Amino acid sequence: MGVALAQEGAFGFGLQASKGEYVAPSVWLPLMAGPGGQSDTLKWQKSYVTLDMADHNAYESKYYSAGEWAEGKVTVPLVPGALTALFSWVQDRDADSQGKWASVVVDCVNEVKQLTDAKVRRMVMDFVKGQPVTCTLELAALKMERGAHPSPSLPTTAPYLYQEAEVALASGGGQLLEDVACERIRLVIDNMLEEPAEGLRLTGGKHPQQLYNLSGLRCRGLISRDFVDTRVYSDFAAGQEAALRIELVRGANVASIALPRVLYTESDLGLPGSHEQRIVETVQFVGLGSLDGLTPPVVLA
Repeated sequence: MGVALAQEGAFGFGLQASKGEYVAPSVWLPLMAGPGGQSDTLKWQKSYVTLDMADHNAYESKYYSAGEWAEGKVTVPLVPGALTALFSWVQDRDADSQGKWASVVVDCVNEVKQLTDAKVRRMVMDFVKGQPVTCTLELAALKMERGAHPSPSLPTTAPYLYQEAEVALASGGGQLLEDVACERIRLVIDNMLEEPAEGLRLTGGKHPQQLYNLSGLRCRGLISRDFVDTRVYSDFAAGQEAALRIELVRGANVASIALPRVLYTESDLGLPGSHEQRIVETVQFVGLGSLDGLTPPVVLA
């Protein structure tokens, strides 16, 4: 048996037309190390429970399964031309405000993880100066099993780089204007998904029955910005709403992330205490939906 090399792994998914129907992946993306070097952590949760009984046995010897599901994280780059289905999986909702189901395959060389009825719990997007743009997907799925080795069709296009991001900020109640001072942006999109254990309505089967989206999506984030002016800090101090738009552009491929209402909630601005460092401000924010409820706090396109 040969060594299993990380370069041979792959992540693929396909959007399901309906719950319970596995589909082969239509989108393949390479896996990357996440923040802090973390790797794929998809786990098959067997949820075995040992019984504690007075049965003339001093040891744990009997058990049952309270249900099986899968959950964990994978980090992938944002690749031009391969984002339509990913953005749809994250943000689209049906008439009951329920997110899309997807089937997932993670090829780990000597093991293939196959998930059916998977939803995105959270998507964390990182835009960092001088680095590729990545997203970490926190997933939960009703069913996980061992799959057959796939034939992945990975994109040959390089991921988007931060230098290809056009960042625009609205300040002082004005219009969106290009801002070249932003050095790092993190967006956390929360799909408000219930915990799998809460959906363990087992009706003769061993898998949870539902993964409900309990409300519309939420968005939080932060911006680290070279302190070249007080545009952002003044809005924070005054409680003035802002807006943010990020466009990733390469040739004919354009990916857009728009936050029409941004409220700064915390500002970290202090002297670094060194002659060899710049002053950088970091602001935390919450994305807000429209007052009429028709526009979510973040729109991916």
